[in-house]
Amino acid sequence: MIKSFKKFIFLLFLASLIALIVIFMPHLELKPPQVSFSKDISNLGLSPFNLILKDEGRGLKDVSVNLKTKNGETLILEKTYEEGVNEDEIPIKMDFKKLGIKNGPAELHVKVEDYSKAKVFSGNKTEFMSKVNLDLVAPIAAELSSTQYLNHGGSGFIVYKVSADTIKSGVKIGDYFFEGYGGNFKNPDINICFFAYPYDIEYGEDMYLYSEDIAGNSSLQQFDYNLKNINYRERNINVSEKFVKSKMLPLLLNEDVSDSSSEEIFLKVNAVMRKDNNSKISKVTNKSVDVMLWKGRFSQLSNSKVEANFADHRTYLFNDKPVDKQYHLGYDLSVTKNYPVEAANNGIVVFADNLGIYGNTVILDHGMGVMSLYSHLSSISVKEKQEVNKNDILGKTGVTGLAGGDHLHFGMYIHGVAVRPIEWWDPKWINEKVLDRISAAKSAYGS
Repeated sequence: MIKSFKKFIFLLFLASLIALIVIFMPHLELKPPQVSFSKDISNLGLSPFNLILKDEGRGLKDVSVNLKTKNGETLILEKTYEEGVNEDEIPIKMDFKKLGIKNGPAELHVKVEDYSKAKVFSGNKTEFMSKVNLDLVAPIAAELSSTQYLNHGGSGFIVYKVSADTIKSGVKIGDYFFEGYGGNFKNPDINICFFAYPYDIEYGEDMYLYSEDIAGNSSLQQFDYNLKNINYRERNINVSEKFVKSKMLPLLLNEDVSDSSSEEIFLKVNAVMRKDNNSKISKVTNKSVDVMLWKGRFSQLSNSKVEANFADHRTYLFNDKPVDKQYHLGYDLSVTKNYPVEAANNGIVVFADNLGIYGNTVILDHGMGVMSLYSHLSSISVKEKQEVNKNDILGKTGVTGLAGGDHLHFGMYIHGVAVRPIEWWDPKWINEKVLDRISAAKSAYGS
């Protein structure tokens, strides 16, 4: 009887102990909070950054951020949390002028505590310290070449100088950025940039030279330009049931469109597939080698005639009803069937494959963001990474993709943005807008 009672007491004690462990163990977790940042903080400037906090246990309790300089320690941030918050991302933008902080070395201190009851109920703590360099002066870019004369939808070329600490620069127009390149002159601070005034932004959008340093400081500087408005052609195109079935339906072989109407099939190809194809072109043409591979003007396909213009704004009619609107991003060049397609200039093949509505397509990188595109080919004669010279054969014209008849769709791109090919075919434009500016800069700053 006594033994049974003792056994009962022991089991009751054991069960109570286990219950206490189960109840309180989550409160006693030992994992400290984690601290990270949205960017490298070894160099801090005027641009904000995010402090990222995580806790896998009871949640964040409080955080403080201090900046220590030779003049003392400054509180940057304090924050307290309700229990149960396991993650937080805090934007940190320091008003250095207001805080009286100047350029130079400093230390960033972060202290974080969680709601754990471990360590005699004091919680887990993380203390983070990093030595940083404070750079509170934005870099500057200044135009060196003459006034820009640009067409809406056309190309531009600028020579400019940047501050010695600049790590990224170029031209910004609206949401577009066109990267600049150094290494062409004895002075390493002299850069050049090919850019576009995109066809699909409003006429009159401001343009700027952009520069950024390692601390994330950036600046925008205006430069001189004159912009000519171009009235791109508006066209209506009637789409027939026959065209949908013969040209569009085969492009959807990998999709179940058995329950789709002809209009729905048309939109899946002309709108959805076109958008995907153009995104692919933009991605391919946005990565370029940092040297200028081309020489002289670009060549129009020999013996060809322009049948459709750049940036034609097309309204597509199905059964006399407007169903879609799209831009035509190149020139359609008509020749005889299966005509050999020549490279417009020296370059490297960066794409050679089928591309949906564009059919068999070749894209050449001519360096520093300048690209050319050749579509609707019946055959392709080159491979990716192959170097080609001007007039080398890339393939033959055809009717692949959405081509209604044998022709070449030719496009020019700068950093992923389609531009007017006719400028690149014009020797006067090439010389005055690009080559003469390079020669003048080399005379002034050394090659």
